[in-house]
Amino acid sequence: LAATQLGTFSRVAQAAPATDYQALVCILLAGGADSFNMLLPYDQNRYDAYAATRSDLALDRNDVLPLNYLGPDSRQMAVHPGLAEVRDLFDGGDLAFIANVGSLAEPTDRASYDAGSVRLPLGLFSHADQIAQWQTSVPDARIATGVGGRMADVLQPTLPVSPISMNITLSGTNVFQTGASVTSYAVDAAEGARTIAGLESDDEGSALFSTAMNALLAADYDDPFRRTYAAALGESIDAAELVQTALGGAQTLNSTFSASGLSQALAQIARIVSVSDQLNAPKQTFFITFGGWDHHDDVIPQQETMLPVVSRALAEFHSAMTELGVLDRVTTFTISDFGRTLTSNGRGSDHGWGGNSLVMGGAVSGGAVYGSYPEIDPGNPLDVGRGRFIPTTSTDELYAELAMWYGVGAGDLDFVLPNIGRFYDTGSGGPP
Repeated sequence: LAATQLGTFSRVAQAAPATDYQALVCILLAGGADSFNMLLPYDQNRYDAYAATRSDLALDRNDVLPLNYLGPDSRQMAVHPGLAEVRDLFDGGDLAFIANVGSLAEPTDRASYDAGSVRLPLGLFSHADQIAQWQTSVPDARIATGVGGRMADVLQPTLPVSPISMNITLSGTNVFQTGASVTSYAVDAAEGARTIAGLESDDEGSALFSTAMNALLAADYDDPFRRTYAAALGESIDAAELVQTALGGAQTLNSTFSASGLSQALAQIARIVSVSDQLNAPKQTFFITFGGWDHHDDVIPQQETMLPVVSRALAEFHSAMTELGVLDRVTTFTISDFGRTLTSNGRGSDHGWGGNSLVMGGAVSGGAVYGSYPEIDPGNPLDVGRGRFIPTTSTDELYAELAMWYGVGAGDLDFVLPNIGRFYDTGSGGPP
């Protein structure tokens, strides 16, 4: 079925002390990235099987970038030619891949799948369902809270009071950072904290507008909805002023960022990380959506354009975290709706199931491919049709390791990840 890399991808067996800064950066490759062209076999026999299966979607072996890696069964791996910086980070030991990871309601094999004897993710192969499931890690129910939100529900009450939430989004409201009591705080990649145009500004008419707005906010409303909205808006305005003041003193970095939206979002995150002390924020999560990966056609030219954007942005962010001295305290990872079919539809690939994610940071035990990279062979029993592979690592296991590094105790894991007990014994004393 697959060769398995055992062990934990974290160099840190236990979470850092509570006084140390820690951040998780989640990058959602929305649309379902064809990640078996991001990470692919390189040894000749396995490459030949990959090429035969992928046909017109296969990358030329002479073009791909081999990794400095020798896995089980003498497995060699390579990355897409547009991922040169990712290759360098991998070979340098600060980036790892998690192979064939995806939404699982419980451990699943082909026999149980065919027999209908196992719980399956709702709306399997559906964008709307699986993009939500990657954020909630609860694939057998539709719920309103996500992994980052539930982590914040556990951790934020133990942290110092900050003017903003520990969950910061660069891409608007999302399920991943939504908790029962904690919501995300939205910032803009270009401008930082979002403010109300014309309020307390030098624009013509600002004084009149500001007077009117302040009067509306200070009014005593009988209606509870108006009263609550006015209070929330006032708090948001105050928070934005504090954040903008803090960002005004952000450290000027020698590390540079490209002009892409992803790079600029990561640049803004670097600025916020640099002022985390001023924001009284020892723990933060960040969320970015980089969309456009639903490549039912033109996979090859689309990835030639898009993957270098990801690779450069990750390298730039790695450089900035190194310069700030927090590389081992910031862990970045990618998620996507699902992997895609290994076989071609004649023009591209269609919705799949298991895929490959990457994890980057100084606390990552990099230079390795963890989990079980499937043999790309039509006879693989993990294949439920057209190269849709049943995941061999669940999102729960990936998130559990990240959560434990981040400071979530084993006793809280079943709150953060309600299905974790189906995949991992939280009382084992070791990581997933």
